[in-house]
Amino acid sequence: MKKLVLFLATLLACASASADWQYDDRPDKMSGKKASSAMLESNNSLDLSFPYQGKNFGNIQVRQHPSYGLDVIVFVDKGQILCPSYSGCSVAVRFDDKPAVKFSATPSADHDSKVIFLKNAARFIESAKKAKSILVQLTMYQAGSPVLEFHSAKPLEWMPRK
Repeated sequence: MKKLVLFLATLLACASASADWQYDDRPDKMSGKKASSAMLESNNSLDLSFPYQGKNFGNIQVRQHPSYGLDVIVFVDKGQILCPSYSGCSVAVRFDDKPAVKFSATPSADHDSKVIFLKNAARFIESAKKAKSILVQLTMYQAGSPVLEFHSAKPLEWMPRK
């Protein structure tokens, strides 16, 4: 019985060690055209202090929307990503074992401090289509520059959409 419990615990640990990209296609209600997205949740949770303590995962979303175009969005459950509206910010991104590269970013139009938009979405997507591991380092309010770790069994499968 102990071996079975240990085997199941190991199996669950392996299964949770790597999430997969989640894909979604749905019609945009205003235009009637298709909106597509791919999302990947981080494997690690950020360790932030009050009032943002507790489980706090990050997400990468690739989105093609008829009204907004192609975007790569990085967001966290809680906390404040430091990305000033007047100057933007940059984040370091590492794909698999390649050297980290910088991406410029901008905050969301509604000033939600949990969300940033990476510039040069096409460059990010091309690299993500070849990577099973993506690390994203961003600057958080009173938390330094933590690293979000994203691991997927398969790289991003994204086809250009019109």
